[in-house]
Amino acid sequence: MSRPNFDGRRAGTLALSAAALGLILYVAAPQAQQPPAKPPAGGAPPQGAPAAPAAPATPQKPLVPVVASTLAAKPDTFIGENVTMMATVDQTLSPTAFSVDQDKTKSTGQDVLVLAPRLNEPVEVNTYVTVIGEVVKFDPADAKVKDRLAGFPPDALAKFTGKPAIVATSVINAAMNDVARRLPPRMTAEEEAFQKVMQKVGAANGAMRGIIEKSDANGAKEQAAALKAAFVATEAFFKPHGKADAMGWAQDARKSAEAIEIAAAAGKWDEVKATAGSMGKMCQTCHTAYRERYDDGAFRVKLGPAPAKPGTGVH
Repeated sequence: MSRPNFDGRRAGTLALSAAALGLILYVAAPQAQQPPAKPPAGGAPPQGAPAAPAAPATPQKPLVPVVASTLAAKPDTFIGENVTMMATVDQTLSPTAFSVDQDKTKSTGQDVLVLAPRLNEPVEVNTYVTVIGEVVKFDPADAKVKDRLAGFPPDALAKFTGKPAIVATSVINAAMNDVARRLPPRMTAEEEAFQKVMQKVGAANGAMRGIIEKSDANGAKEQAAALKAAFVATEAFFKPHGKADAMGWAQDARKSAEAIEIAAAAGKWDEVKATAGSMGKMCQTCHTAYRERYDDGAFRVKLGPAPAKPGTGVH
């Protein structure tokens, strides 16, 4: 493939490299961990001491910087490694696959295959991208790659088989957008209405903390009423989806809101505080089961398939 010459390509490469470095460091940097406190001599920790931390998870492999020409020439050095590579898009092969080359002015024959999980927008030939992912020896039957080959041309399968490929987790374009991110689907009207309900729960729970500190009975009554209404709406949301556990949590949370109102009216603020804490744990349990976070930080309700209609066996 012949390409036009581009003046200033070295300056463009350096500028994008510097910009990409910040994002790469953010993605790759491990979380700092404090060393666990040593237990006192003689056995059990003192009463009220925090529980010993769980054993740390196996650390993720560090990112190895590499250039396309080196990866193409010495692939065995990098197989199984997590790498970060800045290169030029050489050709697009499918909606989620493309190859990259180190030289922007011409094809060198040392192009490297990139297999993305998704591309929210196409990558453009002759533009720079930064790719982050694991290097594999390309085999169409490999479980790591076969679900990323939709629309992949048969001649390209033959060309790249046995050569290095990157199973990408991130593809960062010149605009510093990670186009491989998993973005949330558009919300339905039902989901938008439910999101507003959840926002009311969050606002009421936040207000309740200040109310408890001030022993404000009128405020507790107002926020408890808002919570009761929100939990009734929550139960109604989950009912047609057949989520009995979520409905049960909503019912229990509504009863907790009622108990808060009664205890606040009686001036039993320790009871109000304890009940509010239990209610918050119910909310968290439901969030863990039915809330899904996407790569842009947005959340969506995770409902799964709808229940079968009685007597039909279909959804």
